[in-house]
Amino acid sequence: MNQKIKSYIPHKEPIPYLLVKNYFNDKDVDLMLTELRFLTPKMTFQDGIQLPTKDHKKNTQIGLDELYQDRKTSNILNTMDKIYEDSELIQTLKDMSWFYEIWGYTNLDNTFVAYYENSDYYRSHRDIAVISVMYWLWEEPKSFEGGNVHLTDYDIEIPLERNQLMIMPSSTHHAVDEIKMIRGVDKLSGMGRYCVVRFLKLN
Repeated sequence: MNQKIKSYIPHKEPIPYLLVKNYFNDKDVDLMLTELRFLTPKMTFQDGIQLPTKDHKKNTQIGLDELYQDRKTSNILNTMDKIYEDSELIQTLKDMSWFYEIWGYTNLDNTFVAYYENSDYYRSHRDIAVISVMYWLWEEPKSFEGGNVHLTDYDIEIPLERNQLMIMPSSTHHAVDEIKMIRGVDKLSGMGRYCVVRFLKLN
C-alpha cells in the first residue's frame, strides 16, 4: 500500500486551527491500533471537568499518563511525541497566528484516548489547557457514521478523517457529533471512533 502524502492545512480566520491529513506513517498507525485493541476493553466513562451535567457527554476514555510509568513503553505516547520534532508543523502554527508562539513555552502535556461508539457524543465544551491536539483513528473498514467535530462559536464543521491531526487553542468551544454504528457490535468492540487527545499546558 502506498503511503498517502501528508498535507498541512492552516486556517487563520475566524479562529486559528491547523489540520494535517495523513499525519503518521502506516507503521505508526498499525502500532497505535495494536495498543488500542489492548486498551479498549479497559476504558470507562469519566466525567468531564466543569461540565454542567453528566449527560453532557457520552463516551469512554483512558488516561495514558496514569497508565504508563515510563511513556517510552507506549506506542501511542511515543508516536504523539513526534509532533515536538516536526519543524514544519511548528512553523506552520507560528505563521498562522501569534497565539502559537506559546507552543515553545508549554512544559507539561497530558494524553488520553477517547472512544466513541453507538450513540456516543460530546456536547459543546472547552478544554482546560493552553493548546489542544486531537488525532483521529479507527479500524478499517469504517464501521460507523457521524463523529464530526464542530467549533460551535464559529459554526465551523470539521469532517472526520482517519489519520488526521488537529491543533487549536484549548479555549475554543467544540463538540462531537453522535456516532451511529453501521452494524451491531458488542460494547467496547473497538470498531468505533478513536481520538487521541493531548493537552499542552504551562506548569
